[in-house]
Amino acid sequence: MRLGISAGPNSIPIAVEHGAKGAPLQFNLLAQKGVRAAMAPIVEAGLEVCQIMAFAFNALSPEREKQEDARRLLEKAIPLAPETGCPAIVVNGGNYDASGFLRGHRDNFTEAALDEAARGLASVVKLAESHGVQIAVEPFIQCVVNTPERFLALKEKVGSPALTVNLDVCNFFAFEDMWRPTEAVARICSALAGHYSLVHCKDLTVSKGVHIHIDETPLGTGMVDWDAAMGLVARDLPADGWFIYEHIKAPEDAQRGMEYLTEICKKHGVRL
Repeated sequence: MRLGISAGPNSIPIAVEHGAKGAPLQFNLLAQKGVRAAMAPIVEAGLEVCQIMAFAFNALSPEREKQEDARRLLEKAIPLAPETGCPAIVVNGGNYDASGFLRGHRDNFTEAALDEAARGLASVVKLAESHGVQIAVEPFIQCVVNTPERFLALKEKVGSPALTVNLDVCNFFAFEDMWRPTEAVARICSALAGHYSLVHCKDLTVSKGVHIHIDETPLGTGMVDWDAAMGLVARDLPADGWFIYEHIKAPEDAQRGMEYLTEICKKHGVRL
């Protein structure tokens, strides 16, 4: 299992400091600069590409002109992906709200949304399949792919093994899952076994408030049962897959999070 770090502009220095093997690459840089120039900062740091991020691609966005630009960049990046050593490009699975991941939309939860998302993804997934590349859907509770079952339904509609999912267990958590995290992790990981080669790791907590407040919190301080998740990930993540520690807000959080991950990994005989 290989460890990647995804922490915005701090991804590379945090990865180097903590002995991780990979950092992410933006799909637009790959498409615009080419493989060598786009990868240069990662390679010069002695790292590999752990994921190609194309979160800006959202087939259901109402901003049609912006999405056509994103589609053109994605179609240019796909044939270049194998040369980066990373076959996985992560995209938004679909959201009728232009924010991407920051807000939901009433129509995201319908069967029609799955049908339209499948149509919007079909051509890029077909192109990816022809180049040995995966289009990995980033799930999210507010978006079209908000449960494992909806991802599996989307994959069936698209009809290609090149459509995979990023196993981001936190992004599937509904409010009730916060109180039963072990059961939620088991359900999510088991349902998606064999459908992912990337794992995103962060943590969540329930904050005080007069309604539902689920917020991110430093890894190891929240309610997500990563001990249980690691056992399942160790079983199901392909040997060349990536376990990506993400959303690190401060250097001290990275240190504590790595100590937490190291402890869990030892329990399951995993080396990151």
